Amino acid sequence: MPTDQISMTPPATLPAAAPSMPQRLTTAIRHAIGIHEPNRRYAPHARVMSCFCAVLWSRFLRFDPASPEWPDRDRFVVSSPRYRVLPRIMAELSGQAPLPPRVGDQPVPPHDRQACGPSGQGLGAAIGMALAEQTLAARFGRSLVNHRIWGLGCWTELSTGVALESAALAGQMGLDRVTLVVGLWTSEREAVDAILPRYSASGWSVRKVDADSPEQIAAAITSSQRTHKPCLIACIASPEIDPPPPFVDDPGLWAGAARRGASARRSWLRRLLKDRQKAEFERMAHNQRPAFWQPDWQRSWREHGSAIARVAPTFAARRGLETLHELLPELTCLRSRRGMLADLPTNRRNGGEADLSCGTQVHGMAALLNGIAMHDGLLAAGTSTIIAVDRMRPALRYAAMTDLQVIYLLTDDDLLSGDGAAGDQPVEQLASLRAMPNVAVFRPADHRETMECMELALRRTSGPSLLTLESAPAMATAGAPEREQHGLTNLCARGGYVLAEAEGTRQVTLVATGHEAILALAARKLLKDAGVAAAVVSLPCWELFAAQKMTYRAAVLGTAPRIGIEAASGFGWERWLGTDGLFVGIDGFGTAAPDQPDSATDITPERICRDALRLVRPLSDTLTEPAGGNGAPPGMTSADVSV
Repeated sequence: MPTDQISMTPPATLPAAAPSMPQRLTTAIRHAIGIHEPNRRYAPHARVMSCFCAVLWSRFLRFDPASPEWPDRDRFVVSSPRYRVLPRIMAELSGQAPLPPRVGDQPVPPHDRQACGPSGQGLGAAIGMALAEQTLAARFGRSLVNHRIWGLGCWTELSTGVALESAALAGQMGLDRVTLVVGLWTSEREAVDAILPRYSASGWSVRKVDADSPEQIAAAITSSQRTHKPCLIACIASPEIDPPPPFVDDPGLWAGAARRGASARRSWLRRLLKDRQKAEFERMAHNQRPAFWQPDWQRSWREHGSAIARVAPTFAARRGLETLHELLPELTCLRSRRGMLADLPTNRRNGGEADLSCGTQVHGMAALLNGIAMHDGLLAAGTSTIIAVDRMRPALRYAAMTDLQVIYLLTDDDLLSGDGAAGDQPVEQLASLRAMPNVAVFRPADHRETMECMELALRRTSGPSLLTLESAPAMATAGAPEREQHGLTNLCARGGYVLAEAEGTRQVTLVATGHEAILALAARKLLKDAGVAAAVVSLPCWELFAAQKMTYRAAVLGTAPRIGIEAASGFGWERWLGTDGLFVGIDGFGTAAPDQPDSATDITPERICRDALRLVRPLSDTLTEPAGGNGAPPGMTSADVSV
């Protein structure tokens, strides 16, 4: 062939490079996002994390699609609604088997968790899961508990108070099995660079990677698995300009990941069969309680009942926690700087156990408790003060929305005059907590009610429970013989009961909660001397009492005039007292007028007796204030405390 003809021949076209496996996986995820994400605002953000999810799920994530409830699987937590579609897509693409139906009251734990509640709560819950993993590993060893927690959130969540407090606790407790991942655009990098040093200062390993680089993502994940710190990975993406590559359906994309997960689970099952703690591990992993914990619990505190009959509810609850730690090894209790466990010595890390003191970071503590409950295997409990409820409220509300069993033991010393200043008195907290759906608020009066309410909180698995406890020593309850006639019956289980019946026909009913029930018993004696037959009703849990039949509530409250007694605001008490009832409580924040001899916080038997006499005596002998005074809601009568 002539040379000039050779030079004129067009060069052969080189075949296009075949897309790599990460690219094919990323394309499949982005195609699924376009189908399953109806919100166009969230779809671009979800596509930013598609490459990270492809690398994580195909190479690193410890899961078995055929067994989504495997106890030693990695947890994948989604915190921001921007990425809420990703777990469903990943489960569908990887061939995850559908979850079995709910059995009884125990929900089956899903493979992934969505914590798209208040901003930052999901990141805090992921850290709480890491604490649960570390606690279980310290008990059963790494042969049975050896997984990681991956939290996916928006970069704006990093600056929230709950995320910062939770991150500080993670660094303090040495939780090296948690990795938080956030996605952002290049235009947002400057704002993120101002936040990341806070996490570095809290003991975190921080890395920034290109969101579209599988190599950088894989290197960051490998580094997070090797370091002994909690990790934060920021995935930075450029705005989408080029059209997405064509999608080619390939059912075998995830075959390698499925084989890897199945092999890991089979190896784990062989180790479980040989482990001497197999039965105990399976019991805790399925959130089951020991067979005879309840009879042992009742026997234990009733054997010591006479010894603690006149102690404060806080002491009784503390004694109860000591007993529960022996009966329920899964009980994990976090504590704040103030509260009934604040004086315990700090437990530094010893044998894998973390320091469970959260200091003043109660917002982060509450988020960690949610994560412990979400992880499964442990029973989450926390101690603090009721004044700190405002900081814990977002986490508490999320626990109520998601039916998480979390137990709070809160001291309410500031309700009465004491160490807390008048401006700190949380008189409105009880009413606000009772207004929150799916939250059981218990306010026990003495040691017996404290133990009964703790038992009810342990048995309640469909939402959070709060016990508000006082440090004031309880007075003798000999004036309530009816209480002892019921023997081992848990009278608090109905929310309210007759603590002491009137001697003769009822003329007035004193309805009280907490320590005020003891004061009502003393007032009952004074009224008896004055010729008035009074009954005392203890109402430790409004939610349980409202769930009873109307006939039972009517029998307990009676038809006589009623007086509500509580060291708090009277908001909501009209449902039990009626329009003609009277409330004795705290108006405002405990401040009194200069010409008022009695403080609004002085709830004494004598004051209750005076108010009761005003209610039952003829109208001409009474002196009342305008409706709504002294903390009473509109439409309720309130007595003048200055008389």
